[in-house]
Amino acid sequence: MSVHATPRRSRLSIRLRLTLLYGGLVLACGIALLGTVYFLMRYVPDYAPAQRLSEEEHLVTVPAVSTPPDAIISKDDVLVALLRVSGVALIGLALVALVLGWLIAGRMLAPVHRITRTAGTVAGHTLDERIRLDGARDEFTELADTIDTMLDRLHASFQAQQRFAANASHELRTPLTTMRTMLQVAAAHPHDHDLATLAPKLLATNERSIATVEALLALSQAEHGVNETAPVDLTSVAERALEEVHEEAAACRISVRGELRPVRVDGDEDLLHHLLINLLHNAIRHNHTGGAARLTIAVCGDSVVITVANTGEVVTAEDAGRLFEPFYRQRTRTRAKGHGLGLTLVRAVAHSHRGSATAAPNPGGGLTVTVVLPGRGHSASTMDDNGERALHE
Repeated sequence: MSVHATPRRSRLSIRLRLTLLYGGLVLACGIALLGTVYFLMRYVPDYAPAQRLSEEEHLVTVPAVSTPPDAIISKDDVLVALLRVSGVALIGLALVALVLGWLIAGRMLAPVHRITRTAGTVAGHTLDERIRLDGARDEFTELADTIDTMLDRLHASFQAQQRFAANASHELRTPLTTMRTMLQVAAAHPHDHDLATLAPKLLATNERSIATVEALLALSQAEHGVNETAPVDLTSVAERALEEVHEEAAACRISVRGELRPVRVDGDEDLLHHLLINLLHNAIRHNHTGGAARLTIAVCGDSVVITVANTGEVVTAEDAGRLFEPFYRQRTRTRAKGHGLGLTLVRAVAHSHRGSATAAPNPGGGLTVTVVLPGRGHSASTMDDNGERALHE
């Protein structure tokens, strides 16, 4: 049986390690310099240069003088004195280097302590705190800016999640409360209610709850992203979506036309089907009787552009941008049947395919939703010669 030992972490702080590193480097450089000087000093001559005496000069006898014990009388004495003095100076230099290294390391690591304090505040209390590190642009300011950006995204995500949870709870609670009320009334007055009358109401309310749950599941799948992509015949998926909304469009007397170019994209076919179905449902349900809707698929450069435009009530530019929020409904729009997640799901699917989704109001009323997806080229598709197909007029 093999036992994997857990690597031991150093108990020394980064500041202390940097200080020791600075001091060690200074000490090593000093030792290297001292060794070089000592090595060179060994080659200094230990004799006096010879001088020629003139004939007029006479030798003079000088009496012997006692030599002090610490006097330097040979090359070895010079080397010993050099080592002694240099060693003391080197030790002092190392101590100064340690002190300066400690101060410099503390100053350099001050932004790290600020980042740590902010992270601790965020972890323990709220996401509103930011580092906002000032000073010269360096690695620490880049790290602080990156963390601030991450906190901004997390804050926005958590707020959106809280709003979504509250709205989802409200949307699911309403039909369940309605069903409970109908059942309580029927139980209290069993002879006054006909099952044939109550059952369709319960069924409709139940279908609304199921539609909301299915939309939530589809939205969760879209927001999770696309793990595996495959070539998708977007034109074929659009034709199938047009067929599926035919009955609803006919019941509302709405003309739905499809202008489709043969095109393929890389993605998830089920999610792209959800995207097109929700675009068409939104165009039909938020329309007026006898209105029109048009689905267009075109190629623009390296992108595939899906456009759905409809008639209907006037939509403001502010409301057009907010229609992608979960369960948001414009006050002036007809509260048609639906779960309030259609355009939210559209944008989530577009983002999961590295695309985008935008909405703009039409001058005469209605809305134009544009989805841009990365394209992968053209493919053959069966359609009319003019590339246009009418679903219902």
